[in-house]
Parts: sequence; structure tokens; C-alpha cells
Amino acid sequence: MTSTETKTLPAETRVFAIAAAVAVALLGPVSLPIPFAVQVTVLAAAVVVLGLPHGSLDPWIARRAGLYRRGAGWVGFNLAYLALAGLVLLAWWFSPGPALALFLGISAWHFSGDWDGRLAPWQRLLAATALLSMPALFHPQSVSDIFAVLSGTAGRAVAEGLRIVGMGALGGLAVVMVMAARQKQHSVFIELGALAVLAAVAPPLVYFTLYFCLLHSPRHLSSVFRQAAPEERPGLAVDATVYTLATLALAGLIAFFALPGADLGRLGLQLVFIGLAALTVPHMALMYWVERKQALGT
Repeated sequence: MTSTETKTLPAETRVFAIAAAVAVALLGPVSLPIPFAVQVTVLAAAVVVLGLPHGSLDPWIARRAGLYRRGAGWVGFNLAYLALAGLVLLAWWFSPGPALALFLGISAWHFSGDWDGRLAPWQRLLAATALLSMPALFHPQSVSDIFAVLSGTAGRAVAEGLRIVGMGALGGLAVVMVMAARQKQHSVFIELGALAVLAAVAPPLVYFTLYFCLLHSPRHLSSVFRQAAPEERPGLAVDATVYTLATLALAGLIAFFALPGADLGRLGLQLVFIGLAALTVPHMALMYWVERKQALGT
């Protein structure tokens, strides 16, 4: 773990901390109620605009890492990506409870990358585990209801398991924060502290929206753009837009066939989270392959 910290906080740290402070101010003392349908609508819109683009750059990452080089390789990569996403959807259809639990575990590993290079691996994983489990600890009924929409009765069992994990993870998060403060990792301390307070005060969907769209996604996007040469960046922006629109069109097609008789709030929640699960698995598989390739120096 590095012990140096830049004098200026990263932009995403500042934006997330300010947004979290505003949310806490509005939702804490005032206890401003937010209808569930409004939460789902804001979540869906924020994920489309701010969340999905960070996974839309995967084809560029794959090509840069040597996974494919020409047009045929691009087609093959996209077909494999879609096939893996389809397998996730099938797994969720036939075994929604285990699929949800597996998705949470994979997400903990994926989100731990937000502190890569600033925390030790065990600290990153502990922070990400706390990140995912704190809402279930502070808002058990809300998380249970959300998971029931996603995975039926089995989802409530997963929510209870996550709540139990949160009891230990919260203590571990405190340890990580103390270590970060002692090592002058100011941005880490601010981010983790903001996450903890936000998880305690805000509804789970508001919490996830702010984290995913204002911290996780911008951090990944900025990392990719820094790796790209200046002349490549306009193309990256186009790729992100095209892939995001294609994903949105596919979600719209699914919604069109599922809409008759469906509850809009439940359908929106399912489209966002199950859709994210389907896209996250191939995204993480690619990230793992790239990291292994870099570690082996090939």
C-alpha cells in the first residue's frame, strides 16, 4: 500500500463527498420522504447517463490489451461478451437466490478496485464488503424488500445473510479508516467515511445511486481516458455513447414485452440490477484477464 497522497483530492472524491453531504442534510434531520417509484426512476436515469458508459469502453480495453485486433476479432469479442451476459440472465432465471448472492460476492471484488494502489488488497476487499453490506445492516427491511423483487423469497435470505456480514464488515471498515488516516490517505478516509454516513441515513437505492454513478463509474472512466492517447479520446467518447445507447435499446425492448401488466417500479428495479449483473460479469472477466496479463508481463 502506498503512503503518499496527492495534495488535491481527486475530482470524483470531492463530487461524491459533496453529494453525500447534501443527501445526508436533506434525508437526516428533515427526514425527507422519497417515494420508491421516484428512487427507481432516478436510479435508472443516473445509471444510464453516468453508470453504463464506464463499461462501454470494454472493447477498447480488450483491443488495447491484445485480446483482438481487427474487425472479425471485434465481432467475436462482442458476441462472447453478450453470450456471457446471457448466461448470467439464465442463471438468474433458474436460480435467482444463488445468482444474487454470487453477484454480490463478485461485486465486492470489483468495487474493491476503487482503492487499488491506495489500500492493501485485504483492506480494499474489506472496504468493498462493508460498502455492499452496510445498507442491509442499517435498513434491513428495505434491502429485504428490494432483494425480494430481484430474487423472490430467496432474496430475503440473502438480505439477512448480508446484514450479518455487515456487522463484522462495519468494524473492519473502521479499522481501515483509522489506518488510512494514520497514513494520510485523505481521499480514502473521506470516501469511506462518506459511504458509512450515507449508508446509515439514505435509502439503499439513493446510497447506491450516489456511489455507483458519482464515485465508482467516474473513477473507472477517468482511469481509462488517462491510459488513452489524446487522439484516441474522442473515439472513446463515441464508443461509450454508442454502446450505452445500444444497451438502453435492448433494455427498452425487454421492457416493451414485459410492460403489459407489470408494476413499473418493480420492472425498473429488475432491469437496472439484473441488467447490471449481466453486464458486470463479462466486464469483470475482462478486467481480471487484463490484470493477470499485466501481472505476468505478457
